[in-house]
Amino acid sequence: MNKQILGAHFEPTWHRPFLRYFDGEQGGAGGDGQGGGEQEAKTFTQDEVNTLIKDRLAQQAKNKFGDYDDLKAKADGAKTIEQKLADLEAKNAAAEARALRSDIAAKHGISAEDRDLFLTGSDAESLEAQAKRLAERNTDQKKNGLRARKEGQTVTTTISPKDKAKRDWLASLRGDDA
Repeated sequence: MNKQILGAHFEPTWHRPFLRYFDGEQGGAGGDGQGGGEQEAKTFTQDEVNTLIKDRLAQQAKNKFGDYDDLKAKADGAKTIEQKLADLEAKNAAAEARALRSDIAAKHGISAEDRDLFLTGSDAESLEAQAKRLAERNTDQKKNGLRARKEGQTVTTTISPKDKAKRDWLASLRGDDA
């Protein structure tokens, strides 16, 4: 009976345990495997086999990577924490730079408006140099006051005879009485 169902290449069922239930040796419907109702082997089409395999692989992938969504959410949370840390570090650096700029401006007597406009350095040395230069400029301006370079001077220009002849000639062309 076993050879008729399974074909000429029969192997014992202990090599292939899934066949135990077809030949009735271990608790099958026939009891002793000799009588009772015979079970027919079910045949599958290629599409049914492909569907079964695809379902089995999907189930295995789900079991294997079932916590993928949870891990992905945790990783996204970790990225946001790292991003928040970087933002806080940037804010801290900006606050320290602002405090340093204010300290140096106060040390040299520079107003808040001038501090924000003219003190643009990123380190203490460059800020100190800018503040010294701005303070010197402010003291010079206060000492000398605001004035033009040639204020109060009269400027006389002398016209050469050659230039005088050109002006007279241009005036005669225009019809001016010079």
